[in-house]
Amino acid sequence: MRIAIDTQSTLGRKTGIGLYTANLLRALRRVAPEHEYVELSWGRTEELRTDRRLRWEQWELPRRVRAARAQVLHLTGFGAPIRRPCPTVLTVHDLIGYLFPANLPPVARFYWARWLPFSVRFAGRIIADSEHTRGDLQRLLSIQEERITVIPLAADERFRPITDPVVRADVRDRYDLPSSFILYVGTLEPRKGLDTLVNAFAALAGDFPHALVIAGKKGWYTLPLFRQVEALGLRHRIRFTDYVDDADLPVVYNLADIFVFPSRYEGFGLPPLEAMACGVPVVSSNAASLPEVVGDAGVLVSPDNVEALAAAMRQLLVNEAQRMDLCARGLTRASRFTWEETARQTARVYEGLA
Repeated sequence: MRIAIDTQSTLGRKTGIGLYTANLLRALRRVAPEHEYVELSWGRTEELRTDRRLRWEQWELPRRVRAARAQVLHLTGFGAPIRRPCPTVLTVHDLIGYLFPANLPPVARFYWARWLPFSVRFAGRIIADSEHTRGDLQRLLSIQEERITVIPLAADERFRPITDPVVRADVRDRYDLPSSFILYVGTLEPRKGLDTLVNAFAALAGDFPHALVIAGKKGWYTLPLFRQVEALGLRHRIRFTDYVDDADLPVVYNLADIFVFPSRYEGFGLPPLEAMACGVPVVSSNAASLPEVVGDAGVLVSPDNVEALAAAMRQLLVNEAQRMDLCARGLTRASRFTWEETARQTARVYEGLA
C-alpha cells in the first residue's frame, strides 16, 4: 500500500508535531516495511503563516497526493483537506486552540480555534494521542467514538541516561548551563504554566543555589513572562536558552537535577516522558493527559498552585532518596512507551481505512 505522509512539520526547528512525524515515519519503515511511505512537504523550512498553511493543506498537499497516487493520506497534525484526494487519517494532538483561544494572536486564533475543529470532520479516521484527547473530541466536537483510535507517543531512543563527562561538559559549555539547575522544556506561551513555575521558583530560590533553566523557543505573549522575571529580581537566576538542538536535548535533560512541567493543558506531553527516559525526577501538573503519561513515576500538582509546586520542588531537592526512587520509576515508566508500538498501531489504522 502506498501511504502519503505530510512531513512539512519536520522541516526547520521541529517542535512536538515535527518530532512525532519524524519518529513515527522511522518506526513505520522498521515495523511495517511492506508499505511504501511517500514523504510530502512544501519544502519551506520556516514556520508557515496561517494563509500559507491553509494553502498547503487545502490545495498543494491534495494535488501532490493525487500525483503520487497514494492510497492513504496521513496528516500528522493540523487540519484535513475538504476535498480528500484519498482516504485520510488525521492525528489530533489536542484541542488547545478551541479551549484556549485567548492565548492565541488574532490571525492564528481563526486557524486554531475555528478552522481546525471544523476540519476534523473531513478525516476518515482520527488518531488521538491520549484518552483525554479522545474525550475532548467526543465531548466538544461530537466526533463518533468509532472514528477515533487512541495511540500514545513515545520518547525517542536518544533520550536515555548519558554519563560521558566529555559530552556533558561540551553541552553545558555551549548552552552556558549552571552546575545545578531545575529544568523546563517546551515552547514559551501562557498555557505552559511558566508564570506558576517562576513564582514557585521565587519562593525557594533563597534557600537553594540552583538556577532555573527554561529551554524552548518563544511562542506568543511571552513579554509578561520576561517582565515577571525582572519584577521578581530573578534575571540572574533564570536562564532562557531559546531552542535547543535535537541532538543536544537529551544531554540537557541529563544535566538537570529535576525536571518541572507545569502545563495547564497537553494532548500528550512528550517532555515529561523524555525526562523520565533520561532518568531525571519529574514534577508535572495533573492537568489533561499528563497523568496518563507520568502515572506514579512523578509528582503531580495543580498547574495553578504556586505553593504546591514550590513544596514539590523543595522536597525533591532535599530528599535524595525520593529523587532516586523517581528516577527508577521514571525509567521503567518510559520504557512502556515505544515508537515501534506506536507505528504498529498506526499501520493497522491505515490498513483498516484502505
